[in-house]
Amino acid sequence: MTKKVIDGIIKDWGERLYAAPLKGSKGKNVRSGGSTTASTKASGPATREKVARTANKAPEVMVKISGGGKNMKHIKAHMDYISRNGEVEIEDENGDLHKGIEAVRDVRDAWAKGKIGIPYEGEKRKEAFNIVLSMPPGTDRQSVKDAARAFAKEQFGNHQYIFAAHDDEKHPHVHLAVKAVGHDGIRLNPRKGDLQFWREQFAEKLRDQGIEANATPRRARGIVQKAEKQAVRHIDRDHAAGKRKAPARVTASQRQEAQQEAQGGPSRTNPAQSNIEAARKDVQRAYGQIARELAKGDSDDKRLAVDIVKLVQQMPLPLSKHEQRVQTLQEAGRSRGEAIGREQSRRPGTTPEKAAQLDQQQAQKPDQGRDI
Repeated sequence: MTKKVIDGIIKDWGERLYAAPLKGSKGKNVRSGGSTTASTKASGPATREKVARTANKAPEVMVKISGGGKNMKHIKAHMDYISRNGEVEIEDENGDLHKGIEAVRDVRDAWAKGKIGIPYEGEKRKEAFNIVLSMPPGTDRQSVKDAARAFAKEQFGNHQYIFAAHDDEKHPHVHLAVKAVGHDGIRLNPRKGDLQFWREQFAEKLRDQGIEANATPRRARGIVQKAEKQAVRHIDRDHAAGKRKAPARVTASQRQEAQQEAQGGPSRTNPAQSNIEAARKDVQRAYGQIARELAKGDSDDKRLAVDIVKLVQQMPLPLSKHEQRVQTLQEAGRSRGEAIGREQSRRPGTTPEKAAQLDQQQAQKPDQGRDI
């Protein structure tokens, strides 16, 4: 079978893996052209490359909206944060660099007093979007910054924006603040599908810098658990570091529910479980079709087919976070019970028959899970 035919089949099945319908929005669509999918319509060769990156577990980019100011007071606070009160250089949409408290103040004034001004107080609507662009530890920081610059210019060229690269964490990342209303008076209104599009565009800019980067939906990598909310993650991290007396309330509640179920309490029903399992089957089917077609190709295609099979085989079980907690607690309880049984069986004067009886008694006890 020719590569052209195989690429056509890969394209069709790849769209099922990587594309998702977009919901309508009242504001400006982030992209032009009225696209109705979260991914651009990639060609067969481009889809093949994405499949290969996914199978070889290329680093995944992260793009998220971390918040947004509803007035200049909020925007000022964010600009002060990303510039570290003027100590970190920020760059605007014109490529001009600003460093120092006064320079940052001038940027704020330009936003507040421009053609479309922003009030200092009041919370009528979002006047800016705070976006974070990030890559895993070890990625070249300058390349991440250069890719962010190219991404911002292409996506928000009609807006005022600034960005700053932070080097004080392991993950190289760039903070990008975009004024919500463009020079044409149209307001941004990004949706979930637009975030996926941004991920793809940022990954493309990174690859232009020679950095291997991918931007696939979680389901295409076999991940079913949703990302934890940033506020909850920060609270739990501070608790683990001893900076807070307790974890986030939602975390404490989830742990308690898992503890109760692990100790024999009622199982919690996940209403989305059937959808999760159906989505996993769809992903497996799509990869299976792609692997079968690649197996008909040349040696490179056959190697990629094997990599795809390994990817599917190594996907984690489609467990919710609650199910994973319960499973971990139960396994920990069993391990402790077995250790106690072995210790009892080694006591002086314990006959093999008595040791076996002790082990059996221990196995019949309910699991005594612990908090994690």
